[in-house]
Amino acid sequence: MTKWLWLPQPRPAALLRLYCLAHAGAGANVFATWGRTAPDELEIAAIQLPGRETRVDEEPLRTLASAAELIAEVIASNDKRPFALFGHSLGGKLAVRVALLLEKTDHRPIHLFVSGASAATIPQDKWLHKLDDDQFVRSVANRFGGLPTQITDDQKIWSLFERPLRADLEASETDTLTPHPLGVPLTVITGARDTVVYGKELSWQPWSNQLVHYERIDADHFSYRTEPRLYLEVIARHMFIQWQAC
Repeated sequence: MTKWLWLPQPRPAALLRLYCLAHAGAGANVFATWGRTAPDELEIAAIQLPGRETRVDEEPLRTLASAAELIAEVIASNDKRPFALFGHSLGGKLAVRVALLLEKTDHRPIHLFVSGASAATIPQDKWLHKLDDDQFVRSVANRFGGLPTQITDDQKIWSLFERPLRADLEASETDTLTPHPLGVPLTVITGARDTVVYGKELSWQPWSNQLVHYERIDADHFSYRTEPRLYLEVIARHMFIQWQAC
């Protein structure tokens, strides 16, 4: 397995694989419980970006385009089972870029799942990645919820957390890709209690040449870390329908 992929519960006999991309600043470990929660026919493969967890000594990527190109190369050269992409928040925007690249290959996803991700362009007056430390902490807390004091009060821990978070926010905030309709079926998962991304931000229809499916679940913005069953029930249903139709 490459440094880019982590299988929380390897299932070489599984029929399908789901590549998962986390929210800004997070690593593959947020999908730790997904492996044992997924149905036996589905293997979870979490993407590990540079600058965090097992790759903490590497420089984080600062554009979605560069990250997507590298991830697409890993997926295209890896397991050849039918697969889908799942991305949450920033991971959703990144998953869309990966799908655009893979759609041009002979190893394209059978489905794309975008969760809690904004389809809107972020205006410069809303950018966080250039703020100084104090403003950055306050602004991140205001937008995404308060950060634990055990992270912000310990300078060593904070420096490890801040670097990939700031890089991911830069990648998201400066991304200028305009809608390119995908031929891959697209499902948007929204949380009924999500106060971070909602309303018109979730309008992903311009990114698909098919009817986009919208699934609303009882979740907040970060429930995917602790309640994977809510997401996997939606994902497995759509994946197996699409797989059987292929």
